[in-house]
This record gives sequence, C-alpha cells and structure tokens, in this order.
Amino acid sequence: MTEQTTLIVPDFTETRDPVAPGAYKVRVVASEVGTWAGKDGKPATTYVKWTLETFSEVEAKNNGRRIYHTTPTNGSFAFRLKDFFKAAMHEECTGAFDTTQLYGKELEVTYGPQSNKPEYNEVKSTKAISH
Repeated sequence: MTEQTTLIVPDFTETRDPVAPGAYKVRVVASEVGTWAGKDGKPATTYVKWTLETFSEVEAKNNGRRIYHTTPTNGSFAFRLKDFFKAAMHEECTGAFDTTQLYGKELEVTYGPQSNKPEYNEVKSTKAISH
C-alpha cells in the first residue's frame, strides 16, 4: 500500500500580524453561546464568545481588526459579562437579554497577554466610551 502525498502551496499575502497588545475602541459585531463541560466536580459553565471589531485607530492597518472576548454567564468569572454589558450598554445587566442587543455597541478594551499563556493575548478589561 503506497501512501499518497498532497502538495499544498500556501499563500500568505493576505495574512496580517496578530493584534498587538494595547487599548482599542471596538464595536460588537457577533456572538456565539456555548458551554464548557464541568470537570473536577465543578458544574458546566455557559459562556458568550463575542466578536469585536476595532475602529477609529490612528494606524489605518489597525481598523477592522477582530478581537474575541469570552464572558462566562455563571460562576466566579461571570463578572466579565457584567463588566462587558455595562461598558457596551451604559447600564447594569439586571436579567435575561438577547446578545444581539449589543451588536453595534461601542466600548474600549484593553488587550494583553494571558496570565497562564503569555504567548496569547486576551481582553484584560472593558470600559465604556464617553459619547
């Protein structure tokens, strides 16, 4: 039996460097709800994965960049959702809401290295943009 090989020819001409650490104005453009399985006796955690898009950047190459932010809806890290909602909506999250209500909302994020995997960046904090 002969093993078949496949030659691929990558084209990296349209790739961009990862978004650099810093503070960015972003607009909420999409969301996806999912669940992390529980482990070590802990219950499952539901989360929202937000897709954010940068705008109003001094360097044009930084506009339209995608940043992803995950906010648990329960458990000890649910404060991330609370902070994110308040920054985007300018009001406290007091109950159930449709994630699409945040689409088009603008806020500022601070983006930097993850604590446990510094080679990867994450949203470190969120705050409202004064209008």
